[in-house]
Amino acid sequence: MTHVARALAVVALVAVVACKGRDGARAGTETGATGAAPAVDTTPSKELKVAGVMIGKRLGENNLIVEPTFQFAPADTVYVSVSTEGQPESATLSAKWRFQTGQLVDSSSQTIKPEGRENTEFHVSNPKGWPAGTYSVTVYADGDSVDSKNFAVKK
Repeated sequence: MTHVARALAVVALVAVVACKGRDGARAGTETGATGAAPAVDTTPSKELKVAGVMIGKRLGENNLIVEPTFQFAPADTVYVSVSTEGQPESATLSAKWRFQTGQLVDSSSQTIKPEGRENTEFHVSNPKGWPAGTYSVTVYADGDSVDSKNFAVKK
């Protein structure tokens, strides 16, 4: 047998063993101990889960942040998009905005009735312009703090 023929035989043998091993592993995961396919729970959760919080200068379609940033100018409106999952009968989301001294700048709440994945927006603006400094926004779901973002206003 030549070196090339031997090499081809080894490659073919490795391929056969690899395929059989993969098929055996796949067969073991596709069926349970009884041989039946495992049940998949497709019932949506009744519990609200906050999947993410983003901050930025502009909102787009579906209340998603399209210009994310942590730095703002005094005249900017600051937006927060809260992404949720689940289907509770209702839930209350709220946002509290604070200046670096701890002073409450704004607070707002929204009662939502989500149907799966949704995005809820909060925003704050100051017609006179924001004083330069560091701010924070804390997002709450049914009274529990779920996320906080710090941002800066610079002249």
